[in-house]
Amino acid sequence: MTTDKPRWWQSWIVYALAVLVALLGPYVGAYYLLSAPRYYPGFEFHHRNFDFEFERMVFVPLGWAEAKIRGEKVIFSTTDGDKLVDYVSYEPGW
Repeated sequence: MTTDKPRWWQSWIVYALAVLVALLGPYVGAYYLLSAPRYYPGFEFHHRNFDFEFERMVFVPLGWAEAKIRGEKVIFSTTDGDKLVDYVSYEPGW
């Protein structure tokens, strides 16, 4: 039987990981909820459209990760009605 206390930094690591996991779920959920996917048969890419520019900028890391995981090109765009405002694409290669 030992009476060793855990070091102070070990508990902070656990708390930080718990917060990270708790925030990651809503972040990924919002990515799929706020993006309007558009599929084009015969093409090997995914197109996600966002209503606002700040949404597209917030979800840039997930767009990059989606391209790497799926192995297909992912295109993010922002539109104002029917007019394309801006877009960015992510390639699947490392």
